[in-house]
Amino acid sequence: MNETQSAASAVSNRLKRVILTLGSILIVIGAPLMISLPCILTLAAMGGAGKDVTYFGVASLTLVVLTFGTGMTAFMHANRSLKGKPSKPLRFPPTFLLFGIFVFLVGLGVFIVASDAAVGILFPPILLAAAALPPLWAVAWMIPQAKPSAEGEAGAADQTSLSWRRGLLAFAGGATVSVFIAIVLEILLPVTLFALVFDLAENVAAQMESLFRALSSRDVAEALTNRGFIYLFMQIAVIAPLVEEFAKPLVVLPVVRHSSKQETFWLGALAGAGFAALENVIYAMSGFGIWAGILAVRAIGGALHPLGSGLVAQGWRGVMLGEKEAGKNWWKRFGIAVTVHAAWNGGSLLVITLGGARFFGDLPPEIDILGMSAAGSVLAFLFIIGLAALWIGRACSHDKSFLPAEGGEAEAGLVPSERAIALWAVACLIAIVPAGIAGLKLWLR
Repeated sequence: MNETQSAASAVSNRLKRVILTLGSILIVIGAPLMISLPCILTLAAMGGAGKDVTYFGVASLTLVVLTFGTGMTAFMHANRSLKGKPSKPLRFPPTFLLFGIFVFLVGLGVFIVASDAAVGILFPPILLAAAALPPLWAVAWMIPQAKPSAEGEAGAADQTSLSWRRGLLAFAGGATVSVFIAIVLEILLPVTLFALVFDLAENVAAQMESLFRALSSRDVAEALTNRGFIYLFMQIAVIAPLVEEFAKPLVVLPVVRHSSKQETFWLGALAGAGFAALENVIYAMSGFGIWAGILAVRAIGGALHPLGSGLVAQGWRGVMLGEKEAGKNWWKRFGIAVTVHAAWNGGSLLVITLGGARFFGDLPPEIDILGMSAAGSVLAFLFIIGLAALWIGRACSHDKSFLPAEGGEAEAGLVPSERAIALWAVACLIAIVPAGIAGLKLWLR
């Protein structure tokens, strides 16, 4: 089945018209922002190079990209698809090139901010591009890139390769629709959760405090059972992973029923990449003083959002097709994504805090964990998580057993079992706990 036929079977004309309409609405919303953007950035630059000016420039450009840019992408590709026009297979530049561009942009951004050189104009596009590159190079590493045959025609891998149309829409949907759903749920869930369970938490807190006091100092025990700490922990390590891993692949559900298992993983990964790109911008601006360090730490885990979203998307595909044990497989994949996400969130916060961000006030520069600094230890742990996520994502993407029967034989031993991936996820979560306790002791000194 060629790309045009595959796209026609994957997306109904009704859905294409819905995408066309939504794209038109976003264009109408974003057009005034797009037209006024040069004036906005120029006026911002004339205001100096302060933090507020930079925030304003980044926020303005981000809104233009999310509205006008996403709208144009949706409108153009939906319109071309309705007219039966094919889209070329998605090709990524080499991963090392994307990484090199990321390093260059971060260095250029640091120079511009340090020199106060038209920060309001030059910094916003640099930040947005740098924020999008880590998840994109992770997806580029995961997705096999088909090469033309000697006769000039597409090779066999093109039979299942993604098109630019579907790839861009998945990425744009992850950065817009998925983020919107996640924000709504992250507001609603904490209110509901704490209304239901805080009475129970109140009763259990005293017993927990006794246990923690036996394991550590009195201050740590009180901090761990403090309502503020419980809320922060629940938000970062429980609610955010649950909500985000649920929300990210939702935008690709209309097409996964008609996609192969491998293509479903790719689409989910691209939606996760779009989600991660916008999240990187938000995190970087939340800690603008160390934005480069935040992007560098998050770049280590560039594969985590795409991997989790790809796995959950595959779970949804099984459910929608009514496969055997589809519900069990969905929960297994969702659990893996949430567990690794929770471990990553905790580890990233520790690295940024212990490495010098000092969000909680003045901190001693180091605390030892087995003879190593806490920041160094957790950073090494994050490297392990990030590299493992890259390997698992690439293994799943290249596994020929995901292809149709004519795709070739499965490469035995390449793909780890789901049980092995689940054990890796649980091990990641358990491993972060000692570092978390050490970081909390450091905070309370």
